[in-house]
Amino acid sequence: MSQAADPDTPGRSRLGWRGLALIWLAARGIVFGVWAYFGLTTQNDVLYYWHRIHLMWSGAPLSSTLVEYPTPVVWFLSIPYWLAGRSRPGFVVAFILLMLILDMLFAAVLWRTGGSRRTFAVLFWIVFTFVMGPTTYMRFDLVPAVLGGLAVLSLLAARETIAGALVGLGAAFKLWPALLWPGTLGERRGRLRATLGFVVVGGGLAVVSLALGGWNRLVSPLAWQSARGLQIESIWATPFMLIRVFSPSSYAVALSQWQAFEIAGSGVAPALTASTIATVIGYLAILWTYVWWLRQRERTVMQAALIMILVITVIIVTNKTFSPQYMMWLGGPLAALLAASGSAPADQPAPSWHT
Repeated sequence: MSQAADPDTPGRSRLGWRGLALIWLAARGIVFGVWAYFGLTTQNDVLYYWHRIHLMWSGAPLSSTLVEYPTPVVWFLSIPYWLAGRSRPGFVVAFILLMLILDMLFAAVLWRTGGSRRTFAVLFWIVFTFVMGPTTYMRFDLVPAVLGGLAVLSLLAARETIAGALVGLGAAFKLWPALLWPGTLGERRGRLRATLGFVVVGGGLAVVSLALGGWNRLVSPLAWQSARGLQIESIWATPFMLIRVFSPSSYAVALSQWQAFEIAGSGVAPALTASTIATVIGYLAILWTYVWWLRQRERTVMQAALIMILVITVIIVTNKTFSPQYMMWLGGPLAALLAASGSAPADQPAPSWHT
């Protein structure tokens, strides 16, 4: 695999890490300034996390705690809970700081591994998270986004075991990153290592979750997802939401028992059916894409990143549920793709695997 380009390559941006650090600080300052100006309302999910974690550590069983998420999320959210001394306001601060640290560390890794386009990769990450706004730091969707990006960067460094482990860890947070595992199967000799990392981390956490929370808790995120209705932010709800703008009485919107704003009215049931069909077709397309890719004689890290981005996009577009923070999932792999594109000098091919 090709080595990273020399930092002194002619034509590289003169914007060094200090300049990028200042841009990062300024962008984050604006995000939190906007957050404060508009009343801090986006912290409601973080307060919900605290409430459920507090109930668990006060005696509620793990089997009934945050059942919409995989069990390892409970353990992760316990970190800011105890760092804050169980304090509700302190939990918000600790959670945000953890997300900021994760954001900063990923930017630093992009800088270290991005080759001739590392400035572009870091700037993209800064702008992407800036555009996402306070939501970036008020949800934990930043975690699987960064893990996906780091998995691509690990492939770039020929560390397939780590790439597989990162994907497995991402699946422990949001399930869907499990679909990225085939994207780590590049070089034939590295496929076993990637699979081993994925199984040990992802499978290991699943076994521990089963032992501590039981079967019902293990599969509760899947049951929660399947039982939900048509969420107002989803692609499939867009026509009904547009009609509702001009005729509010045509469709009812309410917070469901699944803690999502869902829409009800004429045409919603067929839209749900269409979403289900589209999801099945989308998953079949993902399977076909992976089969096609793995049969290629030569595969590049950039192709792996592009396919991962395709998988995430299909998941978002076809699903009956969608929340704005889901867009974060694309940020990490996209930034890593830019880093991969600059990992070799201009007169050499992109890093690739050969079979």
